Amino acid sequence: MKKILYLILLIIGGIIIGSLIADRASMSDSMNWLAYTGGFEFPADKPLINFTIITITIGFSFSISIAQLLMILVALFVYYKTAPKLVP
Repeated sequence: MKKILYLILLIIGGIIIGSLIADRASMSDSMNWLAYTGGFEFPADKPLINFTIITITIGFSFSISIAQLLMILVALFVYYKTAPKLVP
């Protein structure tokens, strides 16, 4: 259980740090390739359920930058190098 929580924390940390790197890299001319983002979405433009009193609308959007992807890979590398030492 500790290893799974450790992996989740490392991946979330990698996503956050990668987002910060991508934000800063978008302002630079030489490192703007790190800020390139790809993704997909299911827009929430039409209501799923439309009653008179309540309307339910569901949408989903996913995007990831190159910097985030690289930091997730670094987090996985750190996990595989340090997880065996976490729980003997």
